[in-house]
Amino acid sequence: MSGTDALHDYDVETDPPAIEPVEHRIRLDFMAGGPIRRDQLLEKYNSWKGSPENTDPWKQSGKAKPVGLKYAEETCSRTFNEEERYYDFFEDDRALSEAPAFLAHRLRQCQSATDPEGALHSERERRENWYRKLIPWLNLYQVLKESSYGTLFGSGAGPQLNAEALTRQNTLVGMVVLGDDDQTPSKYARSHGLPAKYVIREADLSCSESSAAARPSEFGIELPAPLLVGKYTTGGRYPFIPWSDGLVCSCPYKHDQPWRVLCKHELLAAVVAGDQDSIFLPVTKGLDVPHRARRFVSPRFSSSRQETS
Repeated sequence: MSGTDALHDYDVETDPPAIEPVEHRIRLDFMAGGPIRRDQLLEKYNSWKGSPENTDPWKQSGKAKPVGLKYAEETCSRTFNEEERYYDFFEDDRALSEAPAFLAHRLRQCQSATDPEGALHSERERRENWYRKLIPWLNLYQVLKESSYGTLFGSGAGPQLNAEALTRQNTLVGMVVLGDDDQTPSKYARSHGLPAKYVIREADLSCSESSAAARPSEFGIELPAPLLVGKYTTGGRYPFIPWSDGLVCSCPYKHDQPWRVLCKHELLAAVVAGDQDSIFLPVTKGLDVPHRARRFVSPRFSSSRQETS
């Protein structure tokens, strides 16, 4: 990993975040929202038929909507409104320098389009669809189902899982991940004085079983590398990958569709981090790993966050 990790430092000015600001904000929303009870999870919900024109599935089911989800929906609406001003100045590079990196990139593409105004209109509609339908209805609602987040509760767990209960069922393990051409895990462990059970080949992680999942090496992580690996009650073993200014889960759900901002593993991590009152995920088993490999939320967004009412 880079030299900055040893200092637990990161300069967002010289290496700006690639994770969208709304993704950080939604993580903070679920951190602030507290534990999520079993009886708050949806039983039957078809996300591909869900849209803002339909009845809210929580109202339809009579269940209480998770507080973190309420915060996240408010964040989506507020963020879309905050971005409105950039559409009026999409040809002003000075104004775009203050815009979120991905949005600024898309608006600069509009500048060079054959029909800039038409491209701008399409981009605004695409962005509105993301905030009003894709994120809440097709992503967050889908994750907050018994068949998704509920599978991480475990059969013997109680109705409400806080961080302690969640990490009894699912562990956050500090491990060294090796590349295919590195020494065997046992030999690497002996040569570095490490317990062999906390050294693993990248190919043996669950993210290597699906073409839609993301291997750490595909994100530019030079192996061997110390990473935080989630070992879940479902049997999955997915590393959290340091990417720009936060961590990204490597599971296929997160990477199969690029508009998804949260998977069930990241939701669990948000509940755990919120209970710790920290932007860093804890290591519940295994080796100590650098803060860079445990930082769930951007420090910049965390420090500037306004409390959700």
